[in-house]
Amino acid sequence: MNIKKTVSLSVLFVSVLLQVDLCYGQSNVVYYGANSNAISLAFADTNLSESAKSAITADLRVCLSEWGKGELRMRIKGDSVGYIDNPTHCPHYPEDIEFPENVVPSGAAGLALHIPKKLSDAYTNAFAFAAANSNIVAAAYEFVAFAASSNFMNIASNTLPDYVILKNVTTNQVVSIAGEILTDLHDQTYYPPSILGFYYDQWGPETTNLWMNIPCSILSHGNMLSWFTFHAIWHDGKWRFCMKAEWVP
Repeated sequence: MNIKKTVSLSVLFVSVLLQVDLCYGQSNVVYYGANSNAISLAFADTNLSESAKSAITADLRVCLSEWGKGELRMRIKGDSVGYIDNPTHCPHYPEDIEFPENVVPSGAAGLALHIPKKLSDAYTNAFAFAAANSNIVAAAYEFVAFAASSNFMNIASNTLPDYVILKNVTTNQVVSIAGEILTDLHDQTYYPPSILGFYYDQWGPETTNLWMNIPCSILSHGNMLSWFTFHAIWHDGKWRFCMKAEWVP
């Protein structure tokens, strides 16, 4: 078995954003690359509120803090004068949303990472979701934080069904193979999700299911970090690790 982590926001999400802003001390600036290079943001939607810009900035920092080690490369392509050379898919984001990469001229700041309106619209919708589902979003961040902690390594086998759901596998069966499941779950490192990582899908035990993308990394051969997305599902009032592929015909 191989298991491979102006709108009002939820209280926990706001606290995460504030912590990130306090750490960096600047607004509308993100940090990329192995040396945490700073670059400002250029929002295509000029009608965005300052609070929305700050919230988007903070979420981008969450995504870039471990994953975004790409370098700035210069080029001329349309309005773009360069791009951040990260992998084509961000493990924090759903598959249909692209992480911003294009760099544009930006006045006195020199260069800025361009944020398309399509992306800022997706964030606006995600913030509205967080506001309407604050308890579920708070539980999601707590779930991932626990999974990333050393305490998760020591959970008892009989509590594993609180953290894992498998298709056509009973609670007793999960407990019976807990050692194997936990070994697989401990193989990777889990990171905080993006607020864009929540989405509804038909796949799962219910007619409609709320899923979360959990970004994960694993140290591969040659001490290289390989990134991927693990999934969790909101089921019976709890977030649980789940192999989404099991539910897709």
